[in-house]
Amino acid sequence: MSSVEEKIAEYVDANRDAFIGFLQRVVQVPSVWGDVPELERVGRVIGGAMADAGVRVEYPDSGTSGAPNVLARVGSSASNRTLLLCGHMDVYPPSKAWSFGPFEAPIRDGKLYGAGSSDMKGGTCAMAMAMTVLARLGLPASGQVAALAVPNHFEGGEGTRRALDAGLAAEAGIVCEPTDLDICAAQRGILYLTVRVKGRGAHTTAAHLGVNAIEKAVLVMNAVKSPGFTKPSHDAYGDEKIVNVAMVQGGLRRCLIPEECTLTVDIRFAPSTTMQAVLAEVDRLLRGIAAGDPDFRATAEPEETCIRNPRSPMAWVEHPIRDAVASAHKSFNGKNAALACHPAWPDTPVMCERGIPSITYGPGSKYCYWDEEFVSIEEYLQAIRVYAATAARWFERA
Repeated sequence: MSSVEEKIAEYVDANRDAFIGFLQRVVQVPSVWGDVPELERVGRVIGGAMADAGVRVEYPDSGTSGAPNVLARVGSSASNRTLLLCGHMDVYPPSKAWSFGPFEAPIRDGKLYGAGSSDMKGGTCAMAMAMTVLARLGLPASGQVAALAVPNHFEGGEGTRRALDAGLAAEAGIVCEPTDLDICAAQRGILYLTVRVKGRGAHTTAAHLGVNAIEKAVLVMNAVKSPGFTKPSHDAYGDEKIVNVAMVQGGLRRCLIPEECTLTVDIRFAPSTTMQAVLAEVDRLLRGIAAGDPDFRATAEPEETCIRNPRSPMAWVEHPIRDAVASAHKSFNGKNAALACHPAWPDTPVMCERGIPSITYGPGSKYCYWDEEFVSIEEYLQAIRVYAATAARWFERA
């Protein structure tokens, strides 16, 4: 461990309770996706904590009116070198199956529970606290570290795209989404697909005159969940596709044959393919069903947000930022970090596409959302150490 890493470790250990308390306060803010007042409030909590430590903080436009980004900087403002950390503040609506309030944020057996504690307030808070560590220790000695917290990641990285459009630039980046403290240097893409199935209306008593669109939609559901679609190949990134039929809408009245049914399908695909290729596969599936059923009619198209903000995949990133995070992880953990492909969709591809080579590394589970979600306190503190040390030592590079 270098002297800089030793200073960081000592500071984090000395301020352990304060860092945990900050995470607890942030998790207690119910900043659910789309709740603009609460998203604005959590941004002020996060930005205020950094500003109190001497970090330079501003609140630029995020693309969501009333809920700005939080953009923080520490280090030399005159430097032309920047390392970027990125995270989001919005959380999914909690399910109804929690056995306690999803925003109570209790701590039990070394875990802090709460909706969004893993995805991704653990990583965003660790990023913010790493910025305070750097400010308090007068680090980095040269260069500048920027931290971007966005309120609208679930809109396809809207806040991150808006910040980059406005001129935010860096030579490398870390997206602080949950990875189980693995280094995710590759990432699946997403196709949100709207499938519209057409039937023919009739009364229940004259069902032979109608075509039930919901029953025909079942053929689509079975097709997209079949091994022939989900696993046509197996490569270094894992099985080809993960598919979830997320929403089903159809029918007019209880006594009428439904003439329309709309499916929303979430398809996660490996970096070895593309959204366009997956869409073409779905079109072939629909034509195949129609060839065997003259009453089947359906169309498929990407959801509007996937057109406006494509969720592209990311192939393996081989860049010094990956190695720098790996080195810091080993210094504090004593073991090598695993290298993985992230199954979900952090904003990392957006940064890579804009010329900022980036990886994903953060506390919490890659699986993002579950009843009684939690983040490990030790993983959270470890992430603070790793982010701060990586940033502090990054500018030692030529």
